[in-house]
Amino acid sequence: MSSSDEPDAARPGWENFAERPVPEVHGATTAPEAELAGVLQRRHEELAAARGASASAATRVHATLFELAMLIGTLEQQVNRAGESREAVDEKLRHRELKNVKDRMLDVLRGAGVEVRDPKGLTADEVLDWADPVHWLQSPEFDAEVVAETNEYAVFHDGAVVRFAQVVMGAPAPAPAPALAPAPAPAPAPAPAPALKPEPEPEAPPEPDLQVKPDPGTEMPPPGQTPAPTDT
Repeated sequence: MSSSDEPDAARPGWENFAERPVPEVHGATTAPEAELAGVLQRRHEELAAARGASASAATRVHATLFELAMLIGTLEQQVNRAGESREAVDEKLRHRELKNVKDRMLDVLRGAGVEVRDPKGLTADEVLDWADPVHWLQSPEFDAEVVAETNEYAVFHDGAVVRFAQVVMGAPAPAPAPALAPAPAPAPAPAPAPALKPEPEPEAPPEPDLQVKPDPGTEMPPPGQTPAPTDT
């Protein structure tokens, strides 16, 4: 026997292996084509369900609109009756009829997940996310920024705002500016210096009389005649 026929002590023999149960395979292996077909089928079913839900929602919307149209017609009828000149019309009864129609319309909307909100009287922080101010009104009657008037109500659908309210916001009147201190009176202007009287000019000495006085013993010539020269 050659050395190659002898068992190798370093190699394990069959006696070293233990039997294990073969895992059970439920069904045959799915082919890629069959798996893709299954995915497409599930996607088709999901799309069909979504289309059905959309159709149902559209049907509910249409039903809501139709009922609202009927109620609006009833409201118009009540308004026309209120405009008729009847002395015997009970105002409280007319108000009750109109309020009844209004409440029915709001109930229809709430049944469809639509809510109408009036923000009047709420603070600016409370309506920050669902109201648009169209005008501001400043007055001392307001202690804070609040909704003073509502031009259009806000509309919510399933709790989310779908139409913002149009409001007039009220705000406190601005504080008056502090009164300015009166400006100091200007210092009085210095009194003007008294005007100096001009000194009187000295009188000129009298001019000497160059006319020669006649001698008392000399006779005066008659008027118009030049006196005769005298010897000096």
